[in-house]
Amino acid sequence: MMLRGGDRCMRTETDCRQPGRRYLEKQKKRRKRRKVLLLCFLSMAVIAGIFLIAAEEKEKQEQTTELHQEVYASELAGYLQAAYLTPEETRKLVIPKVRDVLTVADLQQICSVLGVEGCYEEAVMQLQNHFSTTDSTSVKKNETILSRAQWCMYYELLLDTLQVKDTVTEVEVQYLGKVPGEQRIIADNGNYDCDLQSCRMEYGKHYVAYVQGKVLLGIKQEVGQMDAEAGKTPEKTASGNSAGTKVGLITIPETVRVLLTQDHGQKPERAGVYVLGSTTWKASASGVEAVVAAQTAADCGTWMAQNGVDEAVVEATDGGTLSLTDAGGAVQGTYAGKLHIYRKADGNTYWIVNELGMEDYLCGVVPGEMPASFAPEALKAQAVCARTYAALQVLGTAYEMYHADVDDTTDCQVYLPENANAAATEAVYATAGQILTWQGMIASIYYFSTSCGYTTGLEVWQQEALPYLGVHSLVQNEGMGSSADIFLRDGQVTAYDSESRFFRWRAVLQLAGNEQKLRHALQTAASHRDGKVVLTDGAGVQTENLTSFGTLADLGIDARSESGCVTDLRLTFENGIAHVYNENAIRNILWSICTTLTDKNGNSAHNFHMLPSAFFSVDTEEHGIYVLYGGGLGHGIGMSQYGADGMAKSGKGYVEILGTFFPGTELYTGAGK
Repeated sequence: MMLRGGDRCMRTETDCRQPGRRYLEKQKKRRKRRKVLLLCFLSMAVIAGIFLIAAEEKEKQEQTTELHQEVYASELAGYLQAAYLTPEETRKLVIPKVRDVLTVADLQQICSVLGVEGCYEEAVMQLQNHFSTTDSTSVKKNETILSRAQWCMYYELLLDTLQVKDTVTEVEVQYLGKVPGEQRIIADNGNYDCDLQSCRMEYGKHYVAYVQGKVLLGIKQEVGQMDAEAGKTPEKTASGNSAGTKVGLITIPETVRVLLTQDHGQKPERAGVYVLGSTTWKASASGVEAVVAAQTAADCGTWMAQNGVDEAVVEATDGGTLSLTDAGGAVQGTYAGKLHIYRKADGNTYWIVNELGMEDYLCGVVPGEMPASFAPEALKAQAVCARTYAALQVLGTAYEMYHADVDDTTDCQVYLPENANAAATEAVYATAGQILTWQGMIASIYYFSTSCGYTTGLEVWQQEALPYLGVHSLVQNEGMGSSADIFLRDGQVTAYDSESRFFRWRAVLQLAGNEQKLRHALQTAASHRDGKVVLTDGAGVQTENLTSFGTLADLGIDARSESGCVTDLRLTFENGIAHVYNENAIRNILWSICTTLTDKNGNSAHNFHMLPSAFFSVDTEEHGIYVLYGGGLGHGIGMSQYGADGMAKSGKGYVEILGTFFPGTELYTGAGK
C-alpha cells in the first residue's frame, strides 16, 4: 500500500515539477486523437464512396438489363394463343397495328382486337404506379417501351379477364433447340408445341415460360445460370418432370436451310424466280409437278402463280446442281441440294431457301471466310468453327419467318458455293462432324479477321461473359504493358496475325461537313433504346433526342476492356453528352465522319462501311479533326483468322489452335466418340 502511495506521491511531485512536459504530452495525445478521428472519417468516406460507386454501377447494370427486356410484337403470336387466336390470326389482326417493340400505348390496340377494353383501363391503373403518376391520360398516351415485367403484369391481367388464367402455368425450362420440320421446341424437361416465329429463346439459356397444356406461349423472364443451378425446387410440368434440370444435348444437324440473298443484292425478297438445272430437274408443289430438261431455264414464279401455290420444291436429278438466273438467263448463283421457293400473300413477291447437307454447306462457307492460301491447319480450324456456328444456328429461330436456319451474308456466315476450292473442301471433310462443345452443350463460337494483338470477350457487346471467350494474347514480343494507347500506336509489335495489313491502321475523322451524318448515326442508334447509346442533356437528365445538344466539342475514351477495346466512347456536345458502350455501335458512329482510312503500310483502304475495329487511340487536332491509331479488323471475339494462319505456319495443329482461342472447350465428334 505504502509503495503504491509513495509512487503516486512521487509521480505527482514529478508532474508538479514539470508542467511544460505535461502540457506537451497532452497536446500530443490530442493530436493523436484528432489523427485517429480524421483517419476514421476518411475511411468512412472512402467506404461510402465505394458503396456509392457500387450502387451507381449496379443501377447502371440494372438499367442496361432492363433495356434488354423489351417485348417484341412478333412474340404476340405466341402469347395470344391463350386468348383463342391462332398465330396466323395474331399476325394478321394484331401485329400490324402495334409497334415492333411494344409500348404502353399498344396495349389498347391489343385489348380492342380482343374485345376487352375494360382490361385496358385496369392495366392503365396498375401502370400508373410504374410511372409514378396519378394521371391516367398521360399513361394512355405513353409511348415508353414496356419492360417484360410490365408486359407480364398486363398479360396475366388479360388471362384473368378471359378466364383462362387457371389453364396457364409457369414452368422453368432450358431451351435446347427446335424439332426439325415441326413447330416444336426441345427443352430439358421434354418437348413443347411452340410457334417458332414468335419464340425468342436462345440455346442453352434458362427461362420461366407461360405454358398451356403442352403449348409454350411465351417468356415470362430469363433465369440467370446461377439461379438455374441454385438448387431451387422447380414446378412440375404437365408430364410430371421437374423443370430446370441441366441436360447436355448435342445435335449436329445433317442439313442446313439457307436464305439466299447474295444472288439478289443481299435482299431476300424478289419479284421473280428463274431456275436452270445442270441435269434434268423438276418443280413440285401440292400435287402438281413440272419436269424441265437439263440446261433449260424456267420461270418458276409464273408457274407457281398459274397453279395457285405458295410453296414449291425444286430438285435436280443425278446429283446435279441448280442455278438461279435473271430474266435474261444470266446465272446469278449455283447451288447443291434443294431450292424451296415461297410466295408471299401479295402473290408477286418470292424468297428462296437452299436446303443442303451440312458438309456441302460448309464447302461454300469456308472459302468465303478464309482464303485458300492459308495453311491447311488454319482452314481446318475455320471449318470446325463454321460447323459449330451453323449447328447452333439450326437450333435457333431467328430466320423462322423465312423457314430458314441462316442467311448467306455476314449476318451469319458468308455462303458462296461458286467460290468452292480444293483446299477448303479438303479441310471440311478432314474435320467432318466435328464441333466445339462446352460442358455438354454446343459452344457459342465467333471469329474475325485480325486482332490488335489481343482477343476480347463478350463484354464489348454488353453481354454476359463466357469462360472460353476472353482476353488471349497473340503477341510474340513485348505485350501491351500498362498503356493501350502506346501499344496501339506501336508498329513494331510482332504477333501471330501481324502479317495482316490491318494489324495496324490509321483513320482521320473530320467534323466539318460531316456533323449532320454523325448526329444522324447517333440518333438512329439511340432510338433503338437498347443501352448501346445513352444521351444526357445539359441538365444531366437522360433523353432520347439530341436536337438541343448543339455542336460537338470533344471526343474521348472513358473506358476500355482488359483487351484494349473501347467500351465507353464519350462525345461531348455544347449542351449534352453521348456515351456509346457497344463496339459495333462505336465503329458505325465514328465511321460517319471518317474521311481517310489507311492500313499499316500507308495504303488507302476502300469498301468499308464501319471502322476496322474498336481497338484504337485518339488524338485531337485543330478544326474538329481527330486521328485514330487502331489495330485489328473485326469485333475481336473468339478466333483471329490471320492469327490461326500464323499459328498453323508456326507448326501448330488445328486442335491446338482451337484450344488457344477457346480454352476449356472440347472437340466433339459425335455421340459415343
